Amino acid sequence: MAEYKITHEIHHVNPDLGEQLKATTIAAINESSARSAKEAALVLKKRLADIGVDMSEPACLSAVERIRSGRTLTFEVEPADDETPED
Repeated sequence: MAEYKITHEIHHVNPDLGEQLKATTIAAINESSARSAKEAALVLKKRLADIGVDMSEPACLSAVERIRSGRTLTFEVEPADDETPED
């Protein structure tokens, strides 16, 4: 199973980010089901940006292809390198 690591400070503000990522990804892929995988990846990238997540186009394309082929997609959110963990 592939995991897409998303580094973004939004997880401090929104602890439900994982569920939001899943819902946004599914909605974007359903919205673009009649489009090519590359076009669907652009829709996904824009939808993720709308919730404050920046994911590369290759990662979006991989996510679209993975879901369209019926495989599982897992997001792992971790702090950005320049963030210090709170004690």
